[in-house]
Amino acid sequence: MRLDDLKLFTTVVELGSFSAAANALDLPRANVSRRIGELEKHLNAQLFFRTTRKLRLTQHGEVLYHELLQVVQGIEKAQEAMYQLDSKPAGKVKIGALPDSDELLQPILNQFQLQYPDIELDVRFSTNGYRDLYEQGLDLSFHVGPLQDSSLVARHITSINRFLLASPDYIAQYGAPESINDLAQHRCICYRWSDGRIEDTWRFTDSTLKVKPILSSNSTGYIRRSMIAGQGISFLPLLLAINAMESGELIRILPDCQSQSEDVWLIYPDRMGVSQATRALINHLLEHLPKIFDCRKTQD
Repeated sequence: MRLDDLKLFTTVVELGSFSAAANALDLPRANVSRRIGELEKHLNAQLFFRTTRKLRLTQHGEVLYHELLQVVQGIEKAQEAMYQLDSKPAGKVKIGALPDSDELLQPILNQFQLQYPDIELDVRFSTNGYRDLYEQGLDLSFHVGPLQDSSLVARHITSINRFLLASPDYIAQYGAPESINDLAQHRCICYRWSDGRIEDTWRFTDSTLKVKPILSSNSTGYIRRSMIAGQGISFLPLLLAINAMESGELIRILPDCQSQSEDVWLIYPDRMGVSQATRALINHLLEHLPKIFDCRKTQD
């Protein structure tokens, strides 16, 4: 009976399925199923009720899981204490990044890996910061907006605002709106969240406006390129469009209209479960990201 198989068992329980555990640990699903089967054979006990709809612990599985929790956590802490004796952190860190934030993050992560060449980074882009932290087994993730899970550690990075943006070609063809209400007569491009919601209510500091999109997408990169192509007006965080603005491909419209601010957080599980490699990356991001945000805010 191997420690890795016991840790795999606890992961399956916590994530609720073989598939979720396989995804979180980067393993084939068949491998997870086989190893759990071998563990059951070794223990001579069935650990799960397997149905097509849900995975549920048996009585034996319940007992094993609760007894294992402290044991596995204790072994992981002991391993981490030994790793911390090394001169440099090593291992793999999975990070959940916001969509289309690669231009911002990549230089910072490249610098990190020059400093820590023995740390492997697995960067995954998603809007589901909270959910993917568990479902994909992420070590840390970015999140924008209100915090919903008090069991996580959340470090505030900055607050961002959205701006109305369009290309000079669009303005030349359709004219510039003179007020927020004029946007109802313009071609608007909206973001679609992963749960299917279209962000068609644009919130400003003193008003809200529901627009009718002529285009929606779950990719801010696609939205940005569509704006550059002259297809419409969108409401994006400036940080996702700063390069296009510097090149003159996009310009701000109605610059006096300010959006409600949104908080950007770095979230990760409780401090006791953070590896040395993850801690090094957290410290690096917290040191360098606010500088980047502050520098770009001065360009607003």
